[in-house]
Amino acid sequence: MISRLYRAAFARALILSETLRRQTLRGLMAWLAFISPMAMADGDLADMANAVSVGATSGTKSALNIATFIGVVGVIGSIVALKSMKNNPQVKPWMVGLGFVGSLLLIAVPEMIKRGQTQMNMTPVSVG
Repeated sequence: MISRLYRAAFARALILSETLRRQTLRGLMAWLAFISPMAMADGDLADMANAVSVGATSGTKSALNIATFIGVVGVIGSIVALKSMKNNPQVKPWMVGLGFVGSLLLIAVPEMIKRGQTQMNMTPVSVG
């Protein structure tokens, strides 16, 4: 009988704590939603467009760095797959070759962009 009371009290306390946590998070989110537009309202539409432009530029550099990193990891993975190809019949030679060539292309993306800019008589820009 007492264990039932303990279980009921524990269940009520657990429900109360979850409700309080949910209400606290709701209050914090509402406060942030109320404060955020006031904190960010220091520019106009042109400033918003400039911020998007700066973000796209830094995003492009990050994407090229990530592509180069994935290419290096892919080359290492292809070498490991080439070594394990004799023990694993599911790894085919064409899969290893495709992974290796694709990884090399990912590594060469910044250089291809620079050469493309040179061929189009544009000023080469250091990318990445």
